[in-house]
This record gives sequence, structure tokens and C-alpha cells, in this order.
Amino acid sequence: MGLISQPIFQVTASTPIKPLFLLSVIMSGAGALGKRGHKLNPTILTAILLSFAVCGLSQQAETKVNARHVIGLENVKRNRAGKLTVQNGVMQFEAGTTNSKVPTAAIDDISVGSETTQAGGKAGTVARTAAIAAPYDSGAALTLLLRTKVDILTVSYRDSDGGLHAAILALPRSQAEQERAQLFAAGAHASAPAEQELKVRKASVPAAEKANSEKLSASAIQIEPVEAGDVRIPAEFRSAIYEFLVERVREAGTFRQVFRSGDRAAGSIPGLVRLHTTVEKFKEGSQMKRELTAVLGATTVEVSASVTATDGRRLLDSRMQGKVHFFGENLGVTNNLAKRIAKLLSKNFETKAGD
Repeated sequence: MGLISQPIFQVTASTPIKPLFLLSVIMSGAGALGKRGHKLNPTILTAILLSFAVCGLSQQAETKVNARHVIGLENVKRNRAGKLTVQNGVMQFEAGTTNSKVPTAAIDDISVGSETTQAGGKAGTVARTAAIAAPYDSGAALTLLLRTKVDILTVSYRDSDGGLHAAILALPRSQAEQERAQLFAAGAHASAPAEQELKVRKASVPAAEKANSEKLSASAIQIEPVEAGDVRIPAEFRSAIYEFLVERVREAGTFRQVFRSGDRAAGSIPGLVRLHTTVEKFKEGSQMKRELTAVLGATTVEVSASVTATDGRRLLDSRMQGKVHFFGENLGVTNNLAKRIAKLLSKNFETKAGD
């Protein structure tokens, strides 16, 4: 029979290892050995303690959380499901062979919100399809079966050129606060929370009053962050508008180059214009009401969109509105709005000749 006839503590693949707990277990084992007259070399005991402590810390750092990428991470498709980890000073999103990494030191703001969504995959597709095809009362009720509440984690960060990004991720309920705490512990930064200041702004000029009939000329555009003004609007909505604007304006092909806010390369581009967006009105509706009634619960956001030259001259000023009426998350309004603004830019601008 060996020195210890029964194992003091058995570790399996699913056992959560905590260093302090292991310390107490191993010290208890050492005490039991001492009572039996066996001496445990202090060097060996120290090595055991250190190895198990490192193992425990490693397991904590490698915790993976289920997440859905809404928008904002480079080279990751929208609504792609994957795993989110925070380890060794890096926030990482893995989805199959796709791997996106953001250094925590590059993160300058983090916010947490919530959203009502539906199950994805085949089950969610079947439910939505059946609801559209079914009679009014029974069809809408089918979508309620798969509805769930999720956390929205919005992470603002800068790339190596200074360009602003806003990664928006949907996480299981009550998980976003834990991830935010991990990001802070790993070196992420955040702007100090402050009350919104009520700002008096000049009234925007509606598109119908715009005197210019000829198209404006510009070779490049820089998208600036969306300002809340004096309107109460969740951070994830403003960030999503910004990201969808970058995406939709690039897709439209109106400008040769589309720069993110803060991108240092934009400073040397001739013919550069800047897009400024300020929220004027916001109403967060209800996905449940939209799907049950098709006439109630619409989410709407109204903004003033202006384009300025590098010398500050205002070239274009208009009010735009985005809506989501029926199926879809409330954040869907941001994509709708970005499409409208991109269309407005295409209507009023053309690529500057000779650039």
C-alpha cells in the first residue's frame, strides 16, 4: 500500500480549480502525512502549490463565453456566433476558422445594454417563416416561443492607424457585466460616466430646402462618431449607426476612400469631406408588439446628417429617419438609417475628377 491509500482530491476535466481551495486541500494532505510520520520535502510542496495555482489561474483566464457578433469586428460576418475570451491582454472572438483579436490596451470605452432577440439557426428560421405564412393571430404568437433577452456588450477601440471601431456583441443574460470587469482587469479603459449636457444647436436644414441642384465633388469621406445631443439613446444604438455607416458608405462606392474617425491617413487626402451625425429623436419600440400587431411597437431614430469640408464649410445638411416595423431586433433600425444616409450621399456627391 502506498503512502496515501485514498486520493485527497480528485481532479477531472470538468472540475473548476481555484488556487485557494487547492491550497487548503494540499495543506490538509500534508498535515495528514505528518500525522502518519511521513515528511514532505518543503521544496516539493512549494512546487506542487505553484503548479496548481498557475493551473487554476490559467483555467480562469481561458473561460470562453458564447457570443454573437452584431457588428464592428474586422473580418467577422455580422450575426456570426462564436466564443469570446479575455486572456493575456487580448479580447478574442473565435468563430470556426475566423479569429478576431483586439488588444485590451486599445479599448477606450465599454458599455452594457440589453436587447430582446430570437433563437437563431433552423429553429428560429422555421418560427419566423411560419409566423409570416400563418393567419394573423396564430402566426405572430409562434415567434413568442423562441424570444429571449440578451446582454449587449459594446467595446470601442482604436486600430493601429487611430481609426475608431465599435464592436457590438450579444451575450447571454447577466454575462456582459462580468466580461466588462474582465476587460478592465486586463487593461481596458473607459470614459468617465457623465450626465448628458443639453446643447442648443442650430436647426438642421431639411433636404427639400437645399438650394444646390448639382452634385458635390469629393474623393474621400471620413465618418465621425454619432453624437447623442440632448437625446437619451443607448450607447449600442449610436455605435451601431456609426459602424453601419462605415459599411454602407463603403458598399455604395460613391467615394474612392472611406475613413473611420481618427484615422491618421485621412489628414493628407485632398478633397476630403466629413460626415457628422447627431441624434434628434429616438423611440425604442417593442419587438413583441411589432410581431403581434404589425402596426405597434416600431423603433425609430431621427438624426441630422451634415457633411463638411476640411475648412469647416457645411456642404450638405439633412434630417433622416430610420425605422424597424415588423420582424427584427430594435438595433435593426441602425442599419435602416445607415442605408438611407448612404443613399443621400450617393444622390448628392460624385467622385472628384482627377483624384
